[in-house]
Amino acid sequence: MVGQKFLLKGERKEGIKLIKQAYQIAVAYSFMNPASELASVLYHHHIYYQPNDKLADLYYQQSEQFLKDHLAEKRAEHCLYQAIRQIGKNAQPQIMKNAIEQMERLGGNSIKYQNFLSTARVLYGLNVKDYRSVIKICRSAISFFEGKTGVNISHMQFFWSKLGIAQMASSNFHDARQSFEQAQFFAPAKSYNDYVLRYYQALNDLRAGNYSQAYGIYRQNRRCRFAPLRLQFAILEAYLCFLAYTGNFQFDGIFRLGKFLNDTFKAQTEKQGDNLTVVIAELLVLLARDRGKFIDRIEAVQHYSYRHLRGEDTRRAYWFIKILCLLPKVNFHPDALKRRAKTYLEKLEHHPVASGENFAIEIIPFDRLLRMILRQLQQKVA
Repeated sequence: MVGQKFLLKGERKEGIKLIKQAYQIAVAYSFMNPASELASVLYHHHIYYQPNDKLADLYYQQSEQFLKDHLAEKRAEHCLYQAIRQIGKNAQPQIMKNAIEQMERLGGNSIKYQNFLSTARVLYGLNVKDYRSVIKICRSAISFFEGKTGVNISHMQFFWSKLGIAQMASSNFHDARQSFEQAQFFAPAKSYNDYVLRYYQALNDLRAGNYSQAYGIYRQNRRCRFAPLRLQFAILEAYLCFLAYTGNFQFDGIFRLGKFLNDTFKAQTEKQGDNLTVVIAELLVLLARDRGKFIDRIEAVQHYSYRHLRGEDTRRAYWFIKILCLLPKVNFHPDALKRRAKTYLEKLEHHPVASGENFAIEIIPFDRLLRMILRQLQQKVA
């Protein structure tokens, strides 16, 4: 704008100098629309005021390319957010796949375009549980963005965190921890995203069997100022309590089930989202501490699972709860449970843990939880 003012006052030399500087900044930071406009001004300058065919052609071509990239950015952004909006209503992977195909046809080269396209590919890969592709796309995106001027730190945080999620889902727990730590470099301290990444680290440690490390993360972050994340850490506490009762971990604190249910009351009133995770955590604690109350609770949970766990994304939870419902019927005998629950045990074994938005339902994979439960029951029988 300052350069344009100099041009309007007739001070063309100073104006063009400022416009060239602004142009270089716009290109460096991948601001495609301003870069296209500024390139047009320089093209005009080298046609009429300081004729130079080579420079005029160069700025013309660049103006055209920047305009094309800008349009590709906006169309890619539109495709991505429309797909996310539809997935929120009806989780159909084909919606995201169609969006990716539309975005690929645009053929943009800018940072924003690559971010939108890579984001769509990652979300699709998580949705269909193609973790190998997600890992490859995230690493490619990180390599593309790393060191580039004008890259938004949220881009790097997104791809590092999704890389960690895919690695965790693939049981590459060591690599997942490193990815989450890398993502934290791009998250402001004590921000919402910072606490989300800490939660992922705790979840990763639980799945890796590093229970003491998970407990340390829980202790440091259980009172964070974000209510949704306090809920998640409260659920982790219930799992840690269960692990302590089954002899897998030394829990230093005192777990109060009543306080847990009070803290998670809002989630319990909803029949979706975190409600399922709270229900399972409560059942695990009751199973470990009070079989009588477990039997009383499991009857209500059986009706809940039949009504609310019929979707594709909750089928593993449905099978797991069906197995828990058999425990009173076999008098908590491990061998009898294996016989009665054989079908569900095989289904859990042959169907992988879900990812995407639902992967955190299984704080610890259900098949591993069942092995812990069976081992504990076997010890009591012995």
